[in-house]
Amino acid sequence: MSSHANKQTLHHSLGAWSWVWLSALVLALGLQIAGLLLPFLRIAVFIAGGADYSLLHTVSLLWEGKVYVLVVLITGFSIVFPFVKILLLAWTWLILPSGPRRTHVIEWLGVLGKWSMLDPLSVLILVLLATDQWAVSTTMYVGVYCFLIAIALTMCLSIVASALDAHGVQERAEQPQRRQALVRRTGSLGPIAIAVLVLALGLFVTALTQPFLQVNQFLLHASAYAVGSVTNTMIHDHNWALAILSAVGLVTMPALTLAAEAWAWIVPATPHVHRRRWRWINWIREWCMLDVLALGLGLFIMEGQGIIRVEVRVGLWMLLATAVTLWLSGWLGTRAAMIGIRRMDQDA
Repeated sequence: MSSHANKQTLHHSLGAWSWVWLSALVLALGLQIAGLLLPFLRIAVFIAGGADYSLLHTVSLLWEGKVYVLVVLITGFSIVFPFVKILLLAWTWLILPSGPRRTHVIEWLGVLGKWSMLDPLSVLILVLLATDQWAVSTTMYVGVYCFLIAIALTMCLSIVASALDAHGVQERAEQPQRRQALVRRTGSLGPIAIAVLVLALGLFVTALTQPFLQVNQFLLHASAYAVGSVTNTMIHDHNWALAILSAVGLVTMPALTLAAEAWAWIVPATPHVHRRRWRWINWIREWCMLDVLALGLGLFIMEGQGIIRVEVRVGLWMLLATAVTLWLSGWLGTRAAMIGIRRMDQDA
């Protein structure tokens, strides 16, 4: 690969198809602005009446209520960062040449991107608790859909940028093409990562069935909800966008991440294939939303019980433990995998 090719921007490396990526980024920007300004949700409470909330209106009300921690989190994750991410994606695509700097920027955008889902997942919690309650009801508006599509679109564009950036990085040719199981080349760190992975799997299965919250308010149904029941509840209530969000982010992607990590540890492959596997695992992990849901639940328990009072159930601690161990298994696994791959390269 020539030195000139190594210094190409992603825009030049993709050719005419680059304009499709840039058009999608502009679309995401427009949807992000619409999601910021348009109403998100209507909350109606018996006797008190109903009110419509947009993202900016919600932040204003929280500020007036002196809920400053929630103001900082929502402003940072759901208002400021999405626009910063769009600007940085444009910068990495159009200006930055290939190299460690571009790779690190894209990696961090991927890691942080899902946290912009904090506000939609907070809406999901409210809609979930208000389902089939006569005294409290919620209605989703177009702002939620615009916001969800904008965030999902930028996450997809970030993965495309990451894939093209990885493709442009010149990797050492494989000599010889010997396939080895990664777990045999990682020393003591590999078994530790696998043990944490097994623990994360057990906690995840438990979190799917154990209720994390139960409604505990006079005249309201004492409904309890687990991670595994959220999607069915959203489907029953015809909230299709939130049903997709919960099915993908809370169930499918965590399960797929755990299965992919186990497969990557056990099935032999060449160093090049091992690298590719762990890139895919990290891309899948970017869509795991259990940690974002855990933060949203914590914020609701602290600040949201003026709307619906709830009781914390054991599933919340299972959910939190799952989020922590899932992150830890990925962190340890990636580092152990890189050690094993380097040792395989050295043997070549």
